[in-house]
Amino acid sequence: MNQSQEFLRELQRLLLQYNANITVDNHWTGYAECGRDLRMTVNFSNGCEDFDLGDYVRWDSHGGRNG
Repeated sequence: MNQSQEFLRELQRLLLQYNANITVDNHWTGYAECGRDLRMTVNFSNGCEDFDLGDYVRWDSHGGRNG
């Protein structure tokens, strides 16, 4: 198993453990001047507060892409 598969397996395990899912949506729908502002949110079904992954994972410090 490669590292990507291991990561996805562990992510799935965490989502199941915390009864959570990840959604992606355009945060500013209906505002053409804003373009697309995609947000990844972790949603919990057990009453925990949902959170925006972008508040915790930064493209510039974790090897992601900006835009």
